[in-house]
Order: sequence, then C-alpha cells, then structure tokens
Amino acid sequence: MNKKVIAGIVIAIVAVIAIVSLINNKQTPNESLTIGMIGILSGEYAFVGENIQNGAILAQEEYNAQNPDSQINLIVEDDGYDSGKALSAYQKLTGLNKIDALINVSTPSIGAIYDMVTEKDMPVIQMGEQPTPPTKDNVFQILPGNIPAEIELGEYIKDQGFTNPVVVYSQDDVMIKFKNAVLQGIGSDVTEFILESSTTDYRSDVLKISEGNHDVVVMITTPQQGAQFLRTYATQNGELPQLAFDANAQTGFSDYERILGDTNILNGSIISIISQTVSDEFKVAYEARFASEPGVMADLGYDAFNMLIATYSKNSKDWIKNVEDGGFVGVTGPITFDSVGVRNPETTIGTIQNGELPK
Repeated sequence: MNKKVIAGIVIAIVAVIAIVSLINNKQTPNESLTIGMIGILSGEYAFVGENIQNGAILAQEEYNAQNPDSQINLIVEDDGYDSGKALSAYQKLTGLNKIDALINVSTPSIGAIYDMVTEKDMPVIQMGEQPTPPTKDNVFQILPGNIPAEIELGEYIKDQGFTNPVVVYSQDDVMIKFKNAVLQGIGSDVTEFILESSTTDYRSDVLKISEGNHDVVVMITTPQQGAQFLRTYATQNGELPQLAFDANAQTGFSDYERILGDTNILNGSIISIISQTVSDEFKVAYEARFASEPGVMADLGYDAFNMLIATYSKNSKDWIKNVEDGGFVGVTGPITFDSVGVRNPETTIGTIQNGELPK
C-alpha cells in the first residue's frame, strides 16, 4: 500500500474522530468560507505559531478533500508576538479578506484587537490567555484555563503544611492574574516578590529571597525568566530551594531544559499539570503530512479549525451560540467552556522526577 493511500485512510479516520455530528442549528457549510488566523510566525515564539498553523492547515486540507463543494479558505497573518502587528493583521483579515471566523494565537494580539472583535458577530477561537479577565462574549479560549489550576495549586501548598511561602512572579498582566489566583488558593498572608520585566541580572533578587528562609518558592513566571532566575539561584547558593510551579512551566519546559542544561536540578519540585491528551490518529496524520511529530499546541490548531466547522451556522449569532454550548470532541478530548468562554481544564499536581514532568 503506497503512502498516498495510507495518508487517505488516516485522514478519514481522524476526521471521524475530530468532527462531531452536526445537529439542531448546526449546518454543514454549503458555500465557501474564509477562516482567518493571526499567528506567531516570527520571533522568539515562532515555533509555537508554526505548530498551530500546521494543525489548522491539516484540518483544512482534510475537510476540503472530503467536501469539494464547500471549500474552506484559511488565511494566516503573522503578529510576531507584537500588538501593533496584530492590529494590522486583523484589519487586513476583516477588511480585505472578509473573514467569517478567526483563530487568534497570542495574548498581545487579543489584547490589541479585543474591542474590535467583540463588536462583530463572528466566532473567535483564542489560544493564549487574555490579558484582561474574560467575559461572556464571542471569544472562546480553547487552551484550558489556568485560573482554576492556579487556585488548586495554592490550596495544595496550604494543605502540604508550608508556613512561609513566597510567590515569585513576572511583571506581566497575565502572570499577575495567575499570582492572585494562587494567593486565593493559599488563603493567608504570603510574601510576594516581583521579577521586573527589565531585569537581566537576578543576583540581588536571589539574595533577597534567600534571606527570607522560605520553605517553598512558588514560581509564577514566564518560562524563560523563571529559568534564568533559577540558574542564578543555583549558581549563588549551590542548590535550589523547594519549588512549586504552575502550568506555565509545563508549556515552557523546553525553556527550562535549554537554559538550565540539566532539569534534574528541578527534581522534587511541585508542579501543576493541565492534562493534555492527543489522539494517536492525529499524531499519525500529522507526521504523514509534515514529516515530523506534532509540536506543542499543533493539536489545538487542528481542533480550533474543526470546531469552527462543526459548529457552523449561516446565522452568525447561532454560530457563536453553538461554540459557546460546547460538546465538541476533538483530538485533545472533549471541549467545554465555562461561563466566560474559557475551556474547562483537567488538572493534576505532581512532582518533577528524573528531570521530567509527571506523566
């Protein structure tokens, strides 16, 4: 059996798994639609944006191969993780390209275009966290929400009997929001320590935290800044303190590996993990198309595209309502949203062992 035949079989299998039955006011598109994507295709996080784009491209190609009479266009614009570029990309997609729905990737991007997208009757599937608290609108975050996981992490810290915790967090709107949720979970006075965004030398920060004799250091930071801070801590003190990480360390563990060199230095650290299951059929289909294993968040790009198609209605308000109601089952599992349109997470708390995240 040749590779084209195998790929065709794989596509059919994945499509059955990924797209739920269309019922009630959900309709199979009988005309061409245009889905826009504002991704991160340049800069430090380009590898994530490329993964998401590839996932969406795979979903588009599968759909178009099976539905020659209702082709879906996918137009991708780059924001370079920059709010100004995101604004230009959005204006092009909505003005020139006349998109019917949007997949948006980055936090800076949704922050820049939020007021405009919420004025439109157009479903928006968002990847990253929103910089301001989400509300009930037409923006739906397909990445599982961190806030419940942050509160659970705080409760775990309290239940483990730590009496002198310090929460170290990045000077970032999203990280401050996560930090506040951890504090809510701990529910008592906690020392807070902010890592300034302009800081590149963490020696004085390390000294101040070391002098506090804290029994656990809770890291709510961007992965790169967190890893750089801990590298300095280990250099100055010879070892690291008891650490606790939120799920940011999970998604950015490659940064810790790259900067620390040996992640065994993190053994014994507490970490909150948001469950991420990906179907084997998707992995096979992705590798057949791109000759590599799916990278981080490629599965979410695939599910975002398919969810928009599976919930489609000619009436844009109904389309938004269909997404809101959830019930879609994709390659990342069931997708349901809370009252403000953030995907409900499944979380566990474990420890890093042998330099690896808990399974």
